[in-house]
Amino acid sequence: MERRSFLLASAASALVATLGGPARAQTDRAAQERQMNETVDTTKFKKAGPYTVGVSAGYLSNSWVVFCLQHIKYEASRHKEIQNVLVTDAAFNPTKQVADIEDLVSKNVSLILYWPVDEKAIQPALEKAVQRGIPTINTGGGFTYGPGTVSNAFIDQWLLGEMVAKHLAADMGGKGKIFAMLPIAGTTAAVDQLAALKTVLKDHPQMELLTAEHGDWNRAKAKQITENLLQRYPRIDGVFSPAGQMSIGVAEAFEEAGRLKQVIMSPGDEYNGWLKWVQKHRQGGAVTFPTRAGQEALKLGLEVLAGKPVKRGIRIPSEYIAPKDVDKYVEPNRPDDWWASTLPDEWKPS
Repeated sequence: MERRSFLLASAASALVATLGGPARAQTDRAAQERQMNETVDTTKFKKAGPYTVGVSAGYLSNSWVVFCLQHIKYEASRHKEIQNVLVTDAAFNPTKQVADIEDLVSKNVSLILYWPVDEKAIQPALEKAVQRGIPTINTGGGFTYGPGTVSNAFIDQWLLGEMVAKHLAADMGGKGKIFAMLPIAGTTAAVDQLAALKTVLKDHPQMELLTAEHGDWNRAKAKQITENLLQRYPRIDGVFSPAGQMSIGVAEAFEEAGRLKQVIMSPGDEYNGWLKWVQKHRQGGAVTFPTRAGQEALKLGLEVLAGKPVKRGIRIPSEYIAPKDVDKYVEPNRPDDWWASTLPDEWKPS
């Protein structure tokens, strides 16, 4: 299963879409922080249970999303006021996701948790839900700001990118030539991660960013791109790659080219295949991309249904796992497409 675009494209954010060089990034980041910290008046969404929770999944065909959905279902099982969880799968089709959201609205669900295929395409449908008194929670990756999103339970891609970049710079001694392997172009993840990297590089003038590529959360594509870069650049000293699945593809390309010992890999995430690589090579480590974002999104949604004021954005903190500590998280007997998770064993995917 390929982990693709779970990190979300920001719909109402010229500020995110225009993040360019470090100076502009700093200004936009401040605006983004202000938006995240806005307090949302949720009184119009207050209603008594029992509740039906709708989940509009842009896709369900990758391992991170599978774990995220299990967190939603687990949290739902802990609340007697939740009667049902309805899950739709758009299978990467924006038109179908619009229809899925409209169908959930017609079923009068109490709450919609979503992750999009195309944030812009689904905004009108989300706005209709909000107008009908159904709160919407952006679940997972980057921060979204717009009338169709009441709040976000998100993993801050700026902070994640900054942590990864700082650890890479430290491991490289603040000098050398690097390239960046980013998620899908235009997504909040890709834009914010690159902006954070450029900001960190301002403090390390002896580090040079050769190029920034987009591996689309795809191990095979990241490997192919890296093979081409290895032909183009005779010297590559480091790689910025926050996504473990792409990092594996990058590392495989270096190894097959006989250049693995010449490169320093940045931290990836807690994708099990990457953790296995870190355990073997004792390099890189991880900055977590917690699958419990689904659980936190449902908790946030319940606060909205209770009419409690909430922040526009609730961060799910990322944490650094040093290579020496990776043994506590890696599961050698599990497949690569597995995630270190706080789920009880009985709720983990079979």
